Amino acid sequence: MKIYILGAGSIGSLFGALLSKIGEDVTLIGREEHVEAINNSGLKVVGVEEFTVYPKAVTKIPSELPDLVILATKSYSTAYALECAKESIGENTWVLSIQNGLGNEDEALKYTKNVLGGITTNGAALERWGVVRWVGKGVTIIGNYPRGKGKFAERVVALFKKAGLEAEISENIVGWKWAKAIVNSAINPIGAIIEVKNGYILENDHLLALAMEVVKEGCQVAIQKGIEFEVHPMELLLETLERTRDNYNSMLQDMKKGKRTEIDFINAKIIEYGEEIGLKTPLNFALWSLVKAKESQTK
Repeated sequence: MKIYILGAGSIGSLFGALLSKIGEDVTLIGREEHVEAINNSGLKVVGVEEFTVYPKAVTKIPSELPDLVILATKSYSTAYALECAKESIGENTWVLSIQNGLGNEDEALKYTKNVLGGITTNGAALERWGVVRWVGKGVTIIGNYPRGKGKFAERVVALFKKAGLEAEISENIVGWKWAKAIVNSAINPIGAIIEVKNGYILENDHLLALAMEVVKEGCQVAIQKGIEFEVHPMELLLETLERTRDNYNSMLQDMKKGKRTEIDFINAKIIEYGEEIGLKTPLNFALWSLVKAKESQTK
């Protein structure tokens, strides 16, 4: 399978490295410094596993048509990335989003009907150019977007499993996307504002109570929009906090680097969808406002 990783950051690099390790035809598309490091010394994975692979790495999207484009950019870059990649999305090309937030797959549907939605709970961090740390193993769930599962999705799941990723297929990937977004709407901004690891939220009664109320608010929006969950977001919240207790979440990592966060595609999306159905979301609004204020301090 010819695979393009569009957005070779932390999670994109991890997936690209694991797929390269089993001999897949992988091309990483990323920042110049990262691409140069990979081309000079290979892509190193440290942490859960330690190995080096030598995938193709470029800064511009090749003109050849791949079988699969894995979208791993930040959500605020999705529209731009897809527009740049449109000549590489052929009739038989599939696009898989493994991004945080809501709305990424809807952007992809503007370019092709062959869209897969995905979530992953693997933890990864770009330690330095050319080196990605696999912080913790998780599960990756994919399915046809917004619903269903097909032969290509089954091929991708089989490929991910071969690469050493725990992977599953779902007929209701939109339910999983919403569940993960709701969980992220609680964990990420709280961790980013207080500047703590995920485990601290679990251990602190005040923060855990707040996180649970944020999840309840997100669930109210989702249910009124007709979203059906495969796993209850409250259950997923507690499971995620326990499994990733030693992680600093991606929003906090971005903030510490002075980078834009994905708050506009997580909490702000829940606020937006709530407004559409006449439901106020004060907790999401408060967290969104605080993160935006803190972002402005780091610029």
